[in-house]
Amino acid sequence: MNLPRLLKAITGAALMGLAACTTTPAEPPRPAPFAETEVAGVRWGAVVMTLDGREVFSLNADERFIPASNTKVFTTAAAFQYLAGLDVADPAAGTSLWLAPRGEGVAPDLVLMGAGDPMLADRPDCLDNCLHQLADAVAAAGITRVGDIIGDDTLLPAEPWGQGWSWNNFVWYYAAPVSALSVNENALSLIVAPGAAPGGPAAADWAAGDDLLTVDNQLITGLPGTEQTLRMQRVPGLEILRLTGSIPAGTAPRAYAVGMRDPAETAAFRLFRLLTERGVAVEGRMRARHEPAEREAGQGAPVLIAQLTPPPLMDSLRRILVNSQNLHAELLLRRIALARGELSPEGGQEVLAALVAEAGLTPVEAELFDGSGLSSYNRVTPRGMAQFLQWAARQAWGDEWRGLMPVGGESGTLARRFRGTPLEGKVYAKTGSLHGVNALSGFMTARSGQTLIFVVYANDRPADAPSIIGEMDANLVRIAQEN
Repeated sequence: MNLPRLLKAITGAALMGLAACTTTPAEPPRPAPFAETEVAGVRWGAVVMTLDGREVFSLNADERFIPASNTKVFTTAAAFQYLAGLDVADPAAGTSLWLAPRGEGVAPDLVLMGAGDPMLADRPDCLDNCLHQLADAVAAAGITRVGDIIGDDTLLPAEPWGQGWSWNNFVWYYAAPVSALSVNENALSLIVAPGAAPGGPAAADWAAGDDLLTVDNQLITGLPGTEQTLRMQRVPGLEILRLTGSIPAGTAPRAYAVGMRDPAETAAFRLFRLLTERGVAVEGRMRARHEPAEREAGQGAPVLIAQLTPPPLMDSLRRILVNSQNLHAELLLRRIALARGELSPEGGQEVLAALVAEAGLTPVEAELFDGSGLSSYNRVTPRGMAQFLQWAARQAWGDEWRGLMPVGGESGTLARRFRGTPLEGKVYAKTGSLHGVNALSGFMTARSGQTLIFVVYANDRPADAPSIIGEMDANLVRIAQEN
């Protein structure tokens, strides 16, 4: 055989074998969802499962997390589980006005009695369930003079704030004090605007009728384009709202919703103004009654003047889930506890303990101290919440309850989230946020068309860190697409 030809053949065969053994280097595997957080320090916990309980993803599933407003998942579920007639108005739950005689020749007192309704309003555009309707009833009854006006919220324990609430939140509407006699969701509107020139005082004015706190305004007008450093502070129990810092010149006026000091007393003052507008003379003082007591000395048997009928509880449930309204959640929890005969000074947390036990969860998996999620004491594990959602979905009321939740890209606290993603319109979930905390749990439709239960908690985010909501949503979209 020709030697050069033989060597060429052997070399060619060797090269072909070498080529057959060589492959293109594979791309590194993609990190698991939430494995590489964009914000250092954040502790993630998550569970995604099918409706029949098969887990498709989990991370730190049995660690305990602060759920923030995810707590409202339990509170609203408790209403469906323990109360009947959620879509029927209940006159007994309405605010009432009573005349308490003081004897012949002495002006009678008026008692404004709260029944735990969070929707009583005192606004010019109010059409129903309005404080002015009670004032109209006084005038219609021919009453021309009264003594004291008493705001009575004794139906509920005198505990305006929940266990584990942060006192520095009390200035804001979302931590407004809880009271059986609530009006305008226990918030006042303060309008803040810069002054005429930098270095001068800024303006702070109450909206009409809301001038029920004293403002110590130390706010100044800053240079145009500078950072706003406005700070509001109200020490609990005091009637002084202190404003400090600066607001840039040229900034548009902005309204801030401020929590009231004493809702029952505030309601009494509001009624006083309405009565004087109707020509009723008020000879006494406006005061609150917080503790249950026997008939006051000198008072005769009270006579009912009028009672309002609040909207059905279903309206409040929508406010709680869609808008994450805290006062409504707290009053709902207390109403459930009253109906079950187990309301304690702690505000009805026994109801939530009973509910999670009924759903098969232990206190390690869900331990709750309030109805809104403002409490920093609350703890839930992702797996525990996922199992609770699975349990709730199996109940006769499960579909109706889920239908009240915000929808991704469409409504409530999810209106701006998931827009333009495959999950737009396919997420029904409850949000949650506190200092360093973000949460989201509910139901989503995966690419396969199946419904998935999901829970995602992010705790321990540093105070100066950017938002992690985008990261949270992107990982949920990925999980939905991969299933």
